[in-house]
Amino acid sequence: MRTITDKLGYLFFLLFSVTLISCATITVNVYFPAEEVKQAYTNLEEEFLLEDIQDSNDTTSPQAPPPPGSSIRELYESEPTITVTKVVPLTGEFNFDLINKAFAQENIARTIEAELKKMPNVVKAFQARSSRKGKVKALLSSNAVGEGNNGMLVARGDLASADKSVMNAENKDRKTIINGMTTAILKLNNLENTPANDKKVYPEAAEQFAATRRDASKSGWSVQLPNGKWARKR
Repeated sequence: MRTITDKLGYLFFLLFSVTLISCATITVNVYFPAEEVKQAYTNLEEEFLLEDIQDSNDTTSPQAPPPPGSSIRELYESEPTITVTKVVPLTGEFNFDLINKAFAQENIARTIEAELKKMPNVVKAFQARSSRKGKVKALLSSNAVGEGNNGMLVARGDLASADKSVMNAENKDRKTIINGMTTAILKLNNLENTPANDKKVYPEAAEQFAATRRDASKSGWSVQLPNGKWARKR
């Protein structure tokens, strides 16, 4: 005959087992639309940093093609996917279509862009970048800094204190924008904005931001290629 203690222990075991079984960890793939992400960045830069984009598209002076081995290549040949882990309730209603219905819209880039524009900190970061774009352009033109392949400005030598402050402020705002893109991609994939998920998506968002900045760079600026090598924009 079971004692009250035994019964309580058995009941606790059953409750624990049900809780454990009710959840399972599954591995899912995040859809990362690289080209659309890059286009969304470009659209926002055109809106907030219009002069910078227009300058980079100036074709009045012909430019020679880059030498072999130093061309700015596309980062992806196909749409990348990022494997993440997600805990879901087994008793819940499953939806294995991990691509949000927003992806069915005609213009994915505009959908992503709209998500970013809902984030006040991201909009503020773009506005702050616009206010210092002249100083950043001067640093890039002098090759005191270069465009890194992680989306950040990289010092190419010793910087004066004021120049270092400009670079650090610019990088802080760039990181805010890339974090916003990470959040937007996770949201569109119906995934939680957890540190683990952020860590896996952020590098992809950063690479596309870096690609946008390379495209907007002017002739003579230092840019870091995806393979880590540095080159001068031709």
